[in-house]
Amino acid sequence: MAGGGARARHVYNIGVDLGMPTGVLSKLGDKVSWQNAEMLAVLLSKHGGVKIGHGDNLEQLTMFCRLGYLPITYGIPPYGFFEHPAEFGSIPPHRTDCGAFLLAENIGARSLIYLKDEKGLFDRDPKKVSPEERKKLRFYDRISAGELLAADLDDLIIERPILALLQRAKCIKQLQIIDALHNPGDIIRALEGEPVGTIITKE
Repeated sequence: MAGGGARARHVYNIGVDLGMPTGVLSKLGDKVSWQNAEMLAVLLSKHGGVKIGHGDNLEQLTMFCRLGYLPITYGIPPYGFFEHPAEFGSIPPHRTDCGAFLLAENIGARSLIYLKDEKGLFDRDPKKVSPEERKKLRFYDRISAGELLAADLDDLIIERPILALLQRAKCIKQLQIIDALHNPGDIIRALEGEPVGTIITKE
């Protein structure tokens, strides 16, 4: 599932400046992650990459996999104009990280791995501190959703609503966050069950 990345953040910032409500911002962010999914599908087409939408195609997910395709879709959940109001501000609380979680839970996925541009979860955003401060950051290799909620960190590498979703999940028992930008080999290691990056557990 493709996220929106920096382009989505730019779109949200413009929308916020224009006074757009949360539901409209959700629709705008939807378009960016959809474009990213399309680019990813084209790049991976020689490996069986095929773009699918949120409609009937998701019901055919098993068929695509059994036929040897690599189904690619976009992460933002299809709340659209019906997106839940944000607790603070107007940025949609359920973006691509939440969409990936909801789909994984719905299809009973064995694992859920988030590919990010950082090693995993730190107690502060490494991008917002100096190189000297970065050395002092605490890294979490394993933590429960409850412990993370209690810690009430200012910044999370995933969307905060996922912690509540994980606590209520029936299938997903944990999720993993790895650095796919600087350490692409960690993707294979994570798929093979190695504890790379950060693992957030249900309990």
